[in-house]
Amino acid sequence: MSAASDSNAPFATPSLPHAGLLETHHTLRTMLERLNQLAADIADTGLSPQVRKEAGALHAWFAQAPAQHHADEEAHVFSRLLACGDAEQIHLAKRLTADHGWLDVNWKQIAPSLLAARDNYQWFQPAELIAAVRLFTRMHEEHMELEETQAFPAAFAPPTAPEQ
Repeated sequence: MSAASDSNAPFATPSLPHAGLLETHHTLRTMLERLNQLAADIADTGLSPQVRKEAGALHAWFAQAPAQHHADEEAHVFSRLLACGDAEQIHLAKRLTADHGWLDVNWKQIAPSLLAARDNYQWFQPAELIAAVRLFTRMHEEHMELEETQAFPAAFAPPTAPEQ
């Protein structure tokens, strides 16, 4: 799949939640790579027409897609963990829900710079944008790792037969 096709791919509301959520994590990783490249391009070459176009596309995608994905995770994954009665799983669901809030806060620090770049204004410091995007990426990677290795397997594990 090319980066260009990924830019138009919304986070799907999955019919098979585990597979669909994993697929959206792949798309998110691609979009984070593009965001990191954009921040580097702004620092290296300034606001060319291509950079401005990419800033607009990335802003549009990140402004809507992750929120829908997080809602899907909270409905299809975290709700199962909260209902299971296991203290560790409940703690995990609460931590991942809090992560969604922190990711949103970090996005709100990045978004104005992308809008400015799109509109050919560079009032922001490129080095600060690079640092913010790196933090945003690292937070996403750590969050997705927890979901993929702990939350998804626990939420979608086949039911176990009661012991007799």
